[in-house]
Amino acid sequence: MRPSRTASLPKDKNWVYELKYDGYRASLNWDGQQAHLTSKNGRSLNKQFPEIIETADRFFPTDESFVWDGELIVFDNSGKADFYSLQGRHHLRSDRKIENLSSTRPAAFVVFDCLMANGQSLAEITLDERKKTLNTIIKRCNLPSSPTPHAVARVQLLSYEDNLDVLLQKNQLFRSEGIVAKRFDSVYKKERTQEWLKYKTPCLAKCFITTYDPANDYFDLGVFEDNKVISIGKCAHGLSDQEKTALIKTMKNNGTWDTSHMLYRLEPSIVVEVSYTSRKDNELREPRFTKFLLQNTPSHCTIEKLRVADLRIPKSVDVTNPEKFLWPNHSVHKYDYLHYVRIIAPFVLPFLQDRALTVIRYPHGILGESFFQKDCPDYAPDFVDTEQMDDNNFILCNSLETILWLSNQLALEWHVPFQRMDTSHVNEIVFDLDPPDTEHFYMAIEGCLFLKELLTDFDLESFVKFSGNKGVQVYIPLPEHTYSWEETSLITKTIGRLLTEKHPDLFTLERRRNKRNNKLYLDIPQHAQGKTIIAPYSLRGKEEPLVACPLFWEELSSSLDRKRFTMEHVIERVTLHGCPFQWMNGKQNQDAIDHLLTTFKKSTT
Repeated sequence: MRPSRTASLPKDKNWVYELKYDGYRASLNWDGQQAHLTSKNGRSLNKQFPEIIETADRFFPTDESFVWDGELIVFDNSGKADFYSLQGRHHLRSDRKIENLSSTRPAAFVVFDCLMANGQSLAEITLDERKKTLNTIIKRCNLPSSPTPHAVARVQLLSYEDNLDVLLQKNQLFRSEGIVAKRFDSVYKKERTQEWLKYKTPCLAKCFITTYDPANDYFDLGVFEDNKVISIGKCAHGLSDQEKTALIKTMKNNGTWDTSHMLYRLEPSIVVEVSYTSRKDNELREPRFTKFLLQNTPSHCTIEKLRVADLRIPKSVDVTNPEKFLWPNHSVHKYDYLHYVRIIAPFVLPFLQDRALTVIRYPHGILGESFFQKDCPDYAPDFVDTEQMDDNNFILCNSLETILWLSNQLALEWHVPFQRMDTSHVNEIVFDLDPPDTEHFYMAIEGCLFLKELLTDFDLESFVKFSGNKGVQVYIPLPEHTYSWEETSLITKTIGRLLTEKHPDLFTLERRRNKRNNKLYLDIPQHAQGKTIIAPYSLRGKEEPLVACPLFWEELSSSLDRKRFTMEHVIERVTLHGCPFQWMNGKQNQDAIDHLLTTFKKSTT
């Protein structure tokens, strides 16, 4: 069943909606003993994608058979696929390379339909009934019920939404390829249909036309980079017959014929807007003409603006001066920061949600003046949520638009309290381990491991984060609406005392810096009502552009290099390994916290 392209999505109770992933359509056939992964052209993909077959062998029941329809992808994030990585896998023949990539960058098969079950065709029953059958089998196989990039099982359900607005927000947040709408009462047909509709949400770029090839009717597209024209690919689709005829006539009348290449060349003059799904090595993928930009001059078409177009920034957010230097000594521009924030947004927004945000802004880059900002300015856009608390009208960073607007304002540091606005209870305990300077970062690692050992003895689940500067921070998630500041203060103070008594040569609780004797400061007073801590994935306004990055416990060793945590490295980390904090669950700690409170209260009386 092949969806038809649409320029708008239907919105009524007869339709359901799924994210569209940029991959290869495929089918997965399980006969009770063996799995067969097949492309839409009938080619076996078992060799190229052994991780899919291994999942079937491990999770699928031997007393059932079924045929599933889905998309073969490599995840970029939970809502977006990396087509270029998949394309590279598809053409591999070397067993060694296939094995290596199947473990380091595994593909996934996201299932959205069930065509047969136990020898019976389901093509004549409705999508609603097919989905119910599919969900039942997925649960029986114990497979992920939604796309999960780093799950062990590489066959996963592509969940649907009946609320279009919810999926449109997800589509924007994850930079998904688009949305597929399906009638819930549709039966399965092996043809293109209006009962399934694909709605693409591409990037949009301004560029100019440089050549026309009459042999294939393709036009070359270009932009300026350092005042030189560079090619960004070829385009032939999207124009009406009338527009195409007029454009060809213009190229012939105003261009020059290049005999050696058999095409017409034109100096930059005709500006167009094109849509595209992605860009690699300066070449647009699936470009389509969308309109002529008669009011624009070629000077508007630059590589800097194309880089911003790649980010698919919401139209409600203005991007200004993307070429501005933020860290001149490290060649980091504003665009690099916006690029980082756009990609990291799905990972950081859960930690900013409904928390009174304090930011540090650097309007002239890291070498200029900076200032704290708690109050939301009068000129903030309407999409920015706020909440009044005491004398401040705090920003609540609850949306992609808000975090991008703040980033364009060059709010480089994001600081959050330890509780949400809707509660007077504490959401997490955080221990801040602060060594004398960056040269003593190893002390923070050593102290962190001692703290981890103690917390494990107390049956507490904990998580660790590099501060982005010179120290580390250890989180203990708490169940919501449960513990007061008085109770968490008792825990932090007691654990701090236990650590310093057990390791007096390493730890100190001395607040005065000149009295610490080059020891590791355990900043207990920082965890208090009204205090804040650097948010996960925030940058730091220091000499080096480093990120306050969540870590996996197994990473902690004396060889851990704090300088590793650049924006580029953190993007690569979350893409390949996910967020170490995604497993935070305060409920797991409730019994242990209750026991500690009882024990510690007795020891203080």
